[in-house]
Amino acid sequence: MIGDLQKFKRLVAALLLILLMLACSIVLGQKDILFPEIAGMAMGVMAFQVADWIKRPVHLWLSPSLAAFLGTALNDLSISPLLKLWLCFIIIVILMHLFRVHFGPTIPAGLLPFFLGIHDYVFAITTAIFTFMIMLGALSMKKQQKLPNGPQNFRKKTDTLILSVILCLWIGLAFAAQIQVILVPPVFALIFEVFHAQKFTWRKIPTPLAVVTLTAILAVVIFHLFAGSILLVGIVNVLITMILCKLFKAPLPVAFGVALMPLIYPAWGSWWFPVGVFITTGVLMGLSAAYRQIKVKQKVNIQI
Repeated sequence: MIGDLQKFKRLVAALLLILLMLACSIVLGQKDILFPEIAGMAMGVMAFQVADWIKRPVHLWLSPSLAAFLGTALNDLSISPLLKLWLCFIIIVILMHLFRVHFGPTIPAGLLPFFLGIHDYVFAITTAIFTFMIMLGALSMKKQQKLPNGPQNFRKKTDTLILSVILCLWIGLAFAAQIQVILVPPVFALIFEVFHAQKFTWRKIPTPLAVVTLTAILAVVIFHLFAGSILLVGIVNVLITMILCKLFKAPLPVAFGVALMPLIYPAWGSWWFPVGVFITTGVLMGLSAAYRQIKVKQKVNIQI
């Protein structure tokens, strides 16, 4: 009973933080305050209790905050948008590797300033504020819970390099074909984590693929149904996503990022957005599963 009450309180805390972000955006008249991954981070830490995230609370604050400042600063360079994206992505991945950061949402934090055309630091500052709140929540939970002991396995350089090439090619394809809906930063964060998972098979693809695709479909429906209301669209989409995660028994923080994307960029509010989410998630997760299978076979052959 006490455990259920604590879970409920954590869920309410996550929802209140998301509500605060939406409300601040409306009151201050600053759409740049909206960072969809805040919803995913809040739910991942407080509601779903992702152990790998809670283990290193400071990274929940520093990693996305620094990435947001970096992305905003690089956006002032006099080079093409594609080169800016590639440059920012490569720098973030290198820094994540140097500082041994596992936190996938760092990537969207750095890339969104390019998609949104942000040149001031409102997005970066508010990202730092909201992620600081999430860090405080993670610190509190870390003290209360017994997390798995032992060193955390860090990703290999080869894996990181291959994934970086894949994502850079994917971004290049989107620009070359002018298909903006296949640029889905929250999904990039998901792929960054599953690609490095020790065990990721084809069987693990259908459930998250279904959740994020249905989330995207319903997010666009609600976006058009309650057009003009950031608060209503945000709240309803978060609640719907929470129900989907419950129905599919899939605690998927990235889905909450997808749910809020229609609020911040026109292409992500179009009816093509769910198609882009489905294709992006399906293709990139498929490549991740294929790569893991190849690695497993190589390991078996070496042992033989």
